[in-house]
Amino acid sequence: MKPTIWSLRTGADRRLRGKHPWVFSNELSQSPKGHTPGTPVTVVDAKGAFLAHGYGNPNSLISFRALSFTAKDDQVCHPDFLQRQVLKAWWQRKSIGYQYSHRLVYGEGDFLPGLVIDRYVSNANGQPAQVLAVQILTYGMSEILKEPLAFFEQLVEEANLRNLTTIPWGQTAIVLRNDVGVRKLEGLQVHSPETLKTVEGLDLANCQLEMAAATEKNQSVGLYADLAFGQKTGFFLDQAYNIELFCRLIEKVEFPEKRVRVLDLCCYVGHWSSQIAKTLRARGFDVEITQVDVSKPALAFAKRNAEAQGGVVNTRELDVLKDLGALPERYFDIVIADPPAFIKAKKDVPTGRHAYLKLNTSAFKLVRKGGFVVSCSCSGLFEESEMMDVIRKSITRGELEARCLLHGGHSADHPVLLSFNEGFYLKMYTHQVL
Repeated sequence: MKPTIWSLRTGADRRLRGKHPWVFSNELSQSPKGHTPGTPVTVVDAKGAFLAHGYGNPNSLISFRALSFTAKDDQVCHPDFLQRQVLKAWWQRKSIGYQYSHRLVYGEGDFLPGLVIDRYVSNANGQPAQVLAVQILTYGMSEILKEPLAFFEQLVEEANLRNLTTIPWGQTAIVLRNDVGVRKLEGLQVHSPETLKTVEGLDLANCQLEMAAATEKNQSVGLYADLAFGQKTGFFLDQAYNIELFCRLIEKVEFPEKRVRVLDLCCYVGHWSSQIAKTLRARGFDVEITQVDVSKPALAFAKRNAEAQGGVVNTRELDVLKDLGALPERYFDIVIADPPAFIKAKKDVPTGRHAYLKLNTSAFKLVRKGGFVVSCSCSGLFEESEMMDVIRKSITRGELEARCLLHGGHSADHPVLLSFNEGFYLKMYTHQVL
């Protein structure tokens, strides 16, 4: 399909010229109304000079999303172009050493706005298997991927030919996770999770994933999760780097007792506490873990995962913003505060900020002197400076003295363009209370 030409207002081309992939409706010189959602668009500046190819949606505040800033790429809304871009992302992940479960495509960070693919490595009937969990978030990407099963079959076969994977199509499962509310902003329906293809012997609702071990090179940790209906795409892969940072820190810490007490708040399936347990057990420590979440199914996975790594686990089905008073103060050596996003829209900033303050104030009350608090936020609209101020106030409220030892973000399988600051969303600070 021949792309429609949209021009920008005079002076509105600075961001797009700097390779920011979005154009808002008020930056266009004409109204986008009447354009068929998701179909090809080429954007030019006020003088008619080429800026980017992509797709448009007149019903979205973000009217245009760029797929290429190269003029000759005039077929960007074709599945073949999309496949080449996904294979490029696959090569990039492999080139930096990803061999276990990881994010294969991260939207704008891979020049693929509206597409997220998580690749989970597992085992079925004694053979390696993989699960591609796919989120299609925009109208344009939905139009390109009208036949997703055929697209992914060809993708996996090509990835095998290029030695990007040794797992064939027959051992590949495909799960569509188009159950996210952000699709409504694009005029798309929100659907229940859908398994397009499964693998014999692979239970997606109770699937053991191979995750990279935090402190052991080329070793994996088996963690169970629900890839059919679990939160997001079944797992939260973005914390892997932060978990590695923290586990490398505690490889050197001299804890005062043989038993280390860990509190994992908003634990989901226990990725943090399982990796911590593995690290500390390797050093000869006993590990007592209290896992807290509002989801009973998540707690069942978390307990199973942490116990498999040698932890002694107690689970508590609690709301972290209401019920943390039921836990003993100054008891834990390590407190992990990794909540879901409290801020999902600009209107949520005041209440979300208060929620982060309340949670972190509680976290610092629960840690013993000499212990560690890991504070996280996955709210992209919550600025780093705001997060730092919340933690500072939490420490001050407790009349404590603490030092920031670690500052983290999302893992390398979540690459970000410096032209797209919105891609930086995950924040992590680790403090030691003195």
